[in-house]
Formats: sequence, C-alpha cells, structure tokens
Amino acid sequence: MGDDAGIEALKAGLRIAGSGLGDVRTAIATHFHPDHLGAASVLRELVGARVVFSAVEQRVLRSETAPEATDADTYRSTLREWGVPDSEWDELLASFDRPSLVSSGAPDLPIGHDSVLELGRHRLSVIATPGHTDGHVCLVDEERGLLYSGDHVLPRIYSGIGIGTLPGSDPLGDYFDSLDRLAPYDRYTVLPGHEYRFRGLAARRAQLIAHHLRRTAEVAALQDELGDAPVWEYARRMTWTAGWAGMRGFWLHSALRQTALHREYARTESAPAPVGRVRVRAPAVRARA
Repeated sequence: MGDDAGIEALKAGLRIAGSGLGDVRTAIATHFHPDHLGAASVLRELVGARVVFSAVEQRVLRSETAPEATDADTYRSTLREWGVPDSEWDELLASFDRPSLVSSGAPDLPIGHDSVLELGRHRLSVIATPGHTDGHVCLVDEERGLLYSGDHVLPRIYSGIGIGTLPGSDPLGDYFDSLDRLAPYDRYTVLPGHEYRFRGLAARRAQLIAHHLRRTAEVAALQDELGDAPVWEYARRMTWTAGWAGMRGFWLHSALRQTALHREYARTESAPAPVGRVRVRAPAVRARA
C-alpha cells in the first residue's frame, strides 16, 4: 500500500535484504489493486523509480476509477439486479465506500505478454495471466527458476476472479487459460503476492482449476431448481468455507460477484467438463528460503 505504514513496511523488508529505499529503481505491479500498485507512485516521487505494469491493466484501472464505476447509485443498481435484500444494503454500501483506488497514472513502461525486463544482472519475462484482473501478469526469471505469480496463484488462498474487468471479458475462461499457460514453469519456485514462497505449481494449478470447476458445477446443479432466480438465491444455497451466515461486507460482495461469474460461465458452451480436465495431486509445499 502507498500509505505511511506501507512504506515503512517496505523499508523494513529492504533492510532485511540489505538494501534501502534509495536502491529501488523499478516498481513492477502484477495488477492494479492497491496492495500491489499502491506504493508505486510514492516510489516514483520519492526515489525516481520507474513504474511498470501492463498496458491492459492501465485500461482496467482507468475503467475502474471512472466516475460511473465508483458511483454508489451504480452499485445500488447491481445490488438490485443481484436480488440482494434491502436489509443487507447498508453494510454492502459501506464496504463499497472504501478508499479510492490509487492511480499511478500511466506506467513509465507499459508491458504485455512476452515483454522482457532487463533489471541489472537479471532478466524477467512477462506472462499475461488474466483472470484475477484482465491485465494481470506474472513474471518469470528463467535463470534462477523463479515465478512471480502476483495474485494469480497463491499457495492456499483461492483468489477472487474478475476483480477488475473490461467490457466483454470472460474472467473464468481467461483464468483457466492463464493457469494452463504457466505449465512450462511447474518446476519453478513460486513467489506469490501473499502468504509464502512454495514449490509444486503443477499440483496447485490442478487444485485451482478443480476448485472453480466444482463451483461452476454447483451453480449448474442449482439451475434446474432456481432457473433465472437472482444471484442472491444461488449464492445463499452454495457452499462457502466461512459459511453463508459468516459472509459480511466485502466478503459478501465477493461471494455474490463470484456466484454471478460462475453462473454466467455455467451457461456458456465453453465451460470445460470437470471430469478428465485435471487430476488433483499433492498440495503445494512451502519452499525453503
């Protein structure tokens, strides 16, 4: 994040690595969310770091920060479309009234799939991995066998899908394709945006695909009963780790958003069959630092 606490945490991390804020030359963001891009503009201002993120994500950020996207009336229309009971609106609207997304303006260096970044002695290749957001990217250090996975692949958490999209996109379909795109790096050590580094990418990719296919299958199984019922009716009948009663605020919004995406995906002919696509193997294991 770009607040004082975030910058202090960054300084502390750099000290552990034997560096300081003044050593930062480039700030690369895998996607636009504030916990990934938030400090970029601050680093640009403080130490002249160049800001790097994808050209697609720049379009997503522009769309997500447009007045119509941040207008509460627009969100009320979405809640109405989803069939959310009036009793839930105040809490959801309060969670919608979150700190504004940090805009770093245009990236100093816009990147895309197959871009190559030369960073001193190291070279990073860019892999487009839409799904979590439309412009999400992963970064590959082939020499050292490292994959910087952002929020695309985390060791335990199932990242939300479609949290930053452009009109006409297919977040779930894109996410499946993006997971397949990482197959050449299955033996690499994964450095995710949250939790801890790990090995076992092939197994984790299989788990992620299986998880979302199960979710889609769950929605599809409800369609015979619910038909064109609103998203709320589907979501409250689905299985959630924290339980439906535990869904409040942002987490309730996320559950509704994911349900809407899975329902749409289940209705498309492109939805892959759960049987035969993946085989879930041993879970990802923490890698030694």
